[in-house]
Amino acid sequence: MKVLTSFFLIVSVFLFATTFPARISVLLSNELDNAGTTKGYVFNEVKIECLSETSIEAQSFEKGSVVIIKPGANGLLMNDTQINSDSITIKGMIKVLSAKRSYGTPVYEDTILVKMIDKGIILINELDIENYVKYVVPSEVPGWFEKEAIKAQAVLARSRAIADVLKGPKDNFYGAHCDDSTKSQVFNNKEISEIVEKAVEETQGQIMFVNGYPVETVVYFSTSCGFTSNNEEVWSDEQGNFPGAVIPYLRSKPQFGKLLVENKNEEFWNKFFRAFWGIEKELCDFYDRESPWFRWKVTMTREELENVISKGLIAREKADQLLGVDAIRTLQGIPVDINNANFSIGELKDLKIVRRGEGGIVMTLRIVSENGIYEIDKEYNIRFIIRPTKSLTGFNRDIIIERHDGSTYSNYSILPSGYFVFDIDRENGKIKQVTFYGGGNGHGVGMSQYGANYLAKIGKNYQQILKTFYEGKIENIF
Repeated sequence: MKVLTSFFLIVSVFLFATTFPARISVLLSNELDNAGTTKGYVFNEVKIECLSETSIEAQSFEKGSVVIIKPGANGLLMNDTQINSDSITIKGMIKVLSAKRSYGTPVYEDTILVKMIDKGIILINELDIENYVKYVVPSEVPGWFEKEAIKAQAVLARSRAIADVLKGPKDNFYGAHCDDSTKSQVFNNKEISEIVEKAVEETQGQIMFVNGYPVETVVYFSTSCGFTSNNEEVWSDEQGNFPGAVIPYLRSKPQFGKLLVENKNEEFWNKFFRAFWGIEKELCDFYDRESPWFRWKVTMTREELENVISKGLIAREKADQLLGVDAIRTLQGIPVDINNANFSIGELKDLKIVRRGEGGIVMTLRIVSENGIYEIDKEYNIRFIIRPTKSLTGFNRDIIIERHDGSTYSNYSILPSGYFVFDIDRENGKIKQVTFYGGGNGHGVGMSQYGANYLAKIGKNYQQILKTFYEGKIENIF
């Protein structure tokens, strides 16, 4: 397949006011954890504090007023008064006291739609895209990042926002364009700093274009292992086919200054993921070396893995059936049946990497066990099935991830990345434990945020940073 030459134009949205929307709607979570993962969208009730004069259904509330909205028999109740409507519009600046964020209680401005659904209440924040970007950027990158890296993030956040709006309302987000979690972009999970304000202001209106059209797929992640991946090695296409359709501007790229790579076979990856710990990482000038996740390792016993894998296979099979794809396959033995409450792989016999991507990501993993042989496609499924957390192991031992900077992380909710190799220790022929040696954090496609920060530190501007991670020429036409 011929890869078309692509190029980027960073342009100003206001020059195209007749083409591009200026506002976005965001479904709000009842709780976001530190990583920006949603705990759900449905509220039993919504309690707000007015931080300005606030209009709610043609009623005016003074600053400091507290309003409680609940579902009622004939619509919503506001301070126990029947509204006789399933929706309420709030205009002003409010604090949502019934929501939880990593920095505390979140504040929202502009317009908030309150809707009653079968299971409770949902909230949707409608606001200008520039304000949206201001709330996204600090939730996606640390405030101590270099300014040019934050500006690159601002351009990507705005580009993703435009793409989400142009794709229209989403049924899975109750008619909003996006949500506030890692499913879209993390929104309003961290406080806004002065440097973020300036980065957003200095890139105002700028988005990324390919061949004259706004970029449809805008992706980024925390930390690379030293390579990024081609998009089709990570995600399926809209029809569920995996590998997916090639996106020419999301290509695998090395993230280092120098390293002789002749043949990226399994022998190479075994050396690569076990190497570059501590001072050794300086040898190749890796862009992501300042991230604690640049290299990591974790050991789990056979019994722990048996329990985690058994639960993970059932969970991902449920997702398969919902999405209509076939990423979890039983090659032989007991099928992965979501209706089988006692499903277990039995004794774990072996793990095999069936297929890798160009950047080193594991695309297909085979699990050989007493009760069957199973194959799993796609990095997220694989990471979800090997979850290093004691909450799923059935044992009380904390699962500790060691990181290359000497720090540790206990009971991580998912394997940090799909870039790894492993050692299987056996005793009397049986697996005793498995140690995973990996690199990076996240899906590995597009811009690495820690890599962008390193490039900013060595003097690259935000346009040069974006060009490093995305195929093609970058131009600025305003």
